[in-house]
Amino acid sequence: MKERPSIEVAPLVEAQLEDAGRALALAFQDDPLQSYVLPEPEERALRSPAHFTTLIRYGHLFGEVYTTQGTPEGAAVWQPPGAEMTPERAASAGLNRLPTLIGAEAVERLGRVLDYLEAAHRREVPPEYWYLMIVGVVPARQGQGVGRALLQPILDRADAAGLPCCLDTAQPQEEQGFRCEQRSS
Repeated sequence: MKERPSIEVAPLVEAQLEDAGRALALAFQDDPLQSYVLPEPEERALRSPAHFTTLIRYGHLFGEVYTTQGTPEGAAVWQPPGAEMTPERAASAGLNRLPTLIGAEAVERLGRVLDYLEAAHRREVPPEYWYLMIVGVVPARQGQGVGRALLQPILDRADAAGLPCCLDTAQPQEEQGFRCEQRSS
């Protein structure tokens, strides 16, 4: 049996933002949520890198982002317990530029999903938890333990602190050990 090489992960550095955004765009090209936000595959491939780079920037500024050493093959974007997205934080990360980057209609669709998730979190999630905003791995490296390695630093910290983690996903088969709970609207 061939042994897998170890997967080295580290906190993302600013110089990796765009490469990590491209990696997540590849990872989510066929994702149901990303397909809802940007329904046309060509437009999704064109606009998703900027979309993900902006989200990663937010995580880099106000949370924690882990990626693979060297050129990012994926990323895990975490928000710490008690983190709140304020208008000032959103603007400093460039989220106010999303209508220009992905289009106003796409932002409107994304906003509907985020509003639903925010309401669900208020009803169903304990007050203190780590929130996994995004985790994704380029298709060529999926199924090789990269996603698990990206999650491990925060999972270890959350376990040590006795805190739960929350992940919202449109792909429950890829839950990486998270317990899936179906939500109805």
